[in-house]
Amino acid sequence: MRSALQGAKVLWIVAVVGCGAATETRSPQVTAPEFSRAEDAGSGAQVTGDITVDLPDFNNALERYSVSAVRHHDGSVSGELEETSQQQGGQRIHARVYCVTVTGNTARLSARLDQSNVPFGPVGSFVVWTVIDNGEGKSAPDQSSDLFFGGNEDNAKFHCATGFNLAPYFNSIRGNLTVHTD
Repeated sequence: MRSALQGAKVLWIVAVVGCGAATETRSPQVTAPEFSRAEDAGSGAQVTGDITVDLPDFNNALERYSVSAVRHHDGSVSGELEETSQQQGGQRIHARVYCVTVTGNTARLSARLDQSNVPFGPVGSFVVWTVIDNGEGKSAPDQSSDLFFGGNEDNAKFHCATGFNLAPYFNSIRGNLTVHTD
């Protein structure tokens, strides 16, 4: 998780993407592409597992989450995210997965919070994040971006459809994530 300032990074990125180089005066607008369920129809995808990462920018706070995200063949999505972190005296969220897009071993996800003690991540807002499944055994550890808070539905759709650059990615110190398509 990020502090309120860092959590706003996603919103800043969206504002920059929504504001073009036009010289006319107008209010910035977020114009995320429409998330097309039709493109997902017939293509199932799953992201499951749990992971613990060390967040060096937050005094090496441990962040642990478990996720079960399924995009069904009819394009519908189900699943949940449960996250706890040692940051700021202890943070906890629970969320319903909103969308998931898998490309190779990488998945972009978003979820809508239904429980939260995070001031900059109120119930009803969205989180976005990206995971990389590097296999099991002697392979490199799985990786995850931090969770980015404070987004809205347009941010969630944009991340799954196009993706925000959420680097850096943190190596898993415990757990395993599985990214799979069929």
